[in-house]
Amino acid sequence: MAEEARARYEKAVFKVVDLDDYAAEDEEYEEKLRKETIVLLFLATYGDGEPTDNAARFYKWFTEGKEKEVWLKDLKYAVFGLGNRQYEHFNKVAKVVDELLEEQGGKRLVPVGLGDDDQCIEDDFTAWKEQVWPELDQLLRDEDDTTGASTPYTAAIPEYRIVFIDKSEVSFQDKSWSLANGSGVIDIHHPVRSNVAVRKELHKPASDRSCIHLEFDISGTGLVYETGDHVGVYSENSIETVEQAEKLLDLSPDTFFSVHADAEDGSPRKGGGSLAPPFPSPCTLRTALLRYADLLNSPKKAALVALAAHASDLAEAERLRFLASPAGKDGSFQNSCNVCISLWTYTNRKDSPRSLFDMDEDPTTPIIMIGPGTGLAPFRGFLQERLALKQSGVELGNSILFFGCRNRNMDYIYEEELQNFIQEGSLSELIVAFSREGPAKEYVQHKMTEKATEIWNIVSEGGYIYVCGDAKGMARDVHRALHTIVQEQGSLDSSKTESYVKSLQMDGRYLRDVW
Repeated sequence: MAEEARARYEKAVFKVVDLDDYAAEDEEYEEKLRKETIVLLFLATYGDGEPTDNAARFYKWFTEGKEKEVWLKDLKYAVFGLGNRQYEHFNKVAKVVDELLEEQGGKRLVPVGLGDDDQCIEDDFTAWKEQVWPELDQLLRDEDDTTGASTPYTAAIPEYRIVFIDKSEVSFQDKSWSLANGSGVIDIHHPVRSNVAVRKELHKPASDRSCIHLEFDISGTGLVYETGDHVGVYSENSIETVEQAEKLLDLSPDTFFSVHADAEDGSPRKGGGSLAPPFPSPCTLRTALLRYADLLNSPKKAALVALAAHASDLAEAERLRFLASPAGKDGSFQNSCNVCISLWTYTNRKDSPRSLFDMDEDPTTPIIMIGPGTGLAPFRGFLQERLALKQSGVELGNSILFFGCRNRNMDYIYEEELQNFIQEGSLSELIVAFSREGPAKEYVQHKMTEKATEIWNIVSEGGYIYVCGDAKGMARDVHRALHTIVQEQGSLDSSKTESYVKSLQMDGRYLRDVW
């Protein structure tokens, strides 16, 4: 959005800011927002209508205790939400912020955009964006301003300066993943290279499904983690695909080059703005194609427009522009069969390697863990850590694990390890639901009902509840079961039950890592 805006409006300045970086202290949010004239907010929602980690502080400040009636009267705004209709609270964060901005005096430029990742969020974004441009044109374009795109389906095309390096003349280092891309920080933008040390199938031979256990060798990488963290894995493109790309480019795989966002004199290049190079360099062509180039995914609309701008064949250029337009949405699928594959990516705050899904620092705090299938993964880490504490003489609080699988003879993963946790005392009680062994299906939420008294005792005594796994089915049913337990065991009415469970979430004592 910022790239296109910079290309459309010569005199306007557009800044892309992480909400966590926008204000150091909560009080600064008000001070800064009062000075803004135009703000475009892009807000994702996950879990039970919760903001992402980097928006949590802003969202809490903005939705709690803001009693001023009209204090944003100089602000014009638009909000685009990123969500998924499979979740109960679809795009809640974007909807709430959009309404509050208007209530507090802001002028809404266009209706809130509701991006749906269950369908095609890019199409949702494009439709919302095409509503925004005419509104911004009225506010930002001068009468004599001939830049920008008055015609639809255009996009800013960043240009970079490429410098080819003769390795016989220059000594340099290929910025590979093993160096964390030349950065001292290891995060989503600066990964490290790691080999798979262990790969084994967890399901038993009788199972018709598969669950793979992988162990990565991180020795010498500098990578550290804490219990409950997520691991992002970036695989390389296949060598066959890379070789095809090299052939099309008609360049040697060991071609060395560097990428620069500025011109030789240091001035910004066209469309570059404040953009950084797309990947670290100098590097070889083979490195760039193996690790950084997206060679197999369908091109985004902006990429189609960029290709059209450089196409030598006029008919091909027109076809590319058509495919990038709303009218061409289905143009490339008239003679194909379709499959839909969802890829789920998890990222943490860029200034911290930790997730919020971690154990309380006090090991005596009682905990309840609920994780069927691969949802067991973080709880293995919890229990391994508790075992180490136990062996060092630390007193542990009560702990219950609810685990679910289909059949004990097929997919009861990590069975021996779980039994060992019981024997060693790092886990107080293991409750397993086998959904395909009896005449009726039995899941973890049913086992929770059987243990309602124990759960209430732990919760009412300050304990923590952790849920990990499927969001659409399991987590939703567990959430309902927890409401029922709180209402019945605590003798509360429905409104007080809802408030009680919400307070557990707000206090960080009911944590969910679901997908």
